[in-house]
Amino acid sequence: MGKKKNFQKSHNQATLDKLSGNERHGLVVAHFGASVEIEDEQGALFRCNLRKNAEPIMTGDCILWQFEQENTGIVVGLLPRRSLLQRPLNAYKTKLIAANIDTIVIVMSPAPLFSAYLLDSYLVAAENLKIRPIILLNKTDLLKEDELLALADFLSLYQKIGYTVVFSSTYIKTGLNPLKEVLKNNTGVLVGPSGVGKSSIIAALTDVKIMINAESRSGMGRHTTTTSRLYHLPDAGSLIDSPGVREFSLWHLGEEEVLQGFLDLFSFSTDCEFRNCRHQPGERGCALQQAILDQKISPTRFASYQAILKK
Repeated sequence: MGKKKNFQKSHNQATLDKLSGNERHGLVVAHFGASVEIEDEQGALFRCNLRKNAEPIMTGDCILWQFEQENTGIVVGLLPRRSLLQRPLNAYKTKLIAANIDTIVIVMSPAPLFSAYLLDSYLVAAENLKIRPIILLNKTDLLKEDELLALADFLSLYQKIGYTVVFSSTYIKTGLNPLKEVLKNNTGVLVGPSGVGKSSIIAALTDVKIMINAESRSGMGRHTTTTSRLYHLPDAGSLIDSPGVREFSLWHLGEEEVLQGFLDLFSFSTDCEFRNCRHQPGERGCALQQAILDQKISPTRFASYQAILKK
């Protein structure tokens, strides 16, 4: 994690007025609740405390901090973010996942962990954030040839929509080169259920030794990540490993925002006869329903759309 980083220098006047002139720029590489681990502009690591009632800080944030003693400091300001991935926990609280990311890598593995609903939920979140998503099916070594072909056929639907789909196995060390290319000079975040092999992917892409419990070859890997952490890749770029997320609720999005997150559905919905069309079965003049009948839209995708709206 010793690579020199370029940090965003601008911040608002209110923050400037509070500065003493001794502040340093830093990148948050891990979050531990009341403290964070930050990397300075020379690549050195420091443990910094967070001020009470300060704006929430997340892995990937660019911050201002002050040195205190030895390898410790305190965060005194948050610099503007270009993006923020978060998920709602309830009507009043959200959980921050990662900041300043360019790519969301959605990691899935074979059954029983594969979930089309969760995959579609992440895609909707990525589309609404205007962040490029990549679908990565890991642990392909667990699949028989016909099973792999069946999953590849299913995921070809997403390729037709325009999404990048990567097939990988860290067990037999194959399939990660396309991901390396995408992440060059970019910051990505790995998301997906616990046990799909996110930490193993980090270990395969970096020189960092990560403590990973022995994974069952049934596909139910034992997940060890408890906090989001940022890793620099040898060929430039960074990747954030996030704790497993089995649910990714989107109830904070309106119906139109959810629909816009389904690119294939939205492209047909704009041709509906009535502007207030709800796109439900039997609705008069619904171009989306007609596209389903004409097999131009996957029933599975529409089922995910309906399930998200009900959450």
